[in-house]
Amino acid sequence: MNVEPSSELQLALNAFLNTTTLEEAYQVIQQHPILLTDQADLFLSSIISTARKQSHEETAMALDERRDFIRSVRAENESNH
Repeated sequence: MNVEPSSELQLALNAFLNTTTLEEAYQVIQQHPILLTDQADLFLSSIISTARKQSHEETAMALDERRDFIRSVRAENESNH
């Protein structure tokens, strides 16, 4: 699956992946709501899949945790609306 992200999504994802704490990560998500979209989830899933295919399991697992965090924030936002 080849998902071509927008430059806005790429910048937001880079900012998110460069955070070192959950608080920072949450702030980046609040600043970049594009991270809560289906497109962002698909793009992150494709990166994880590529990492696994290239035997970068540790990277894939770290990205998986980040994706799960975004999904939990997304679910929390949806339940509050």
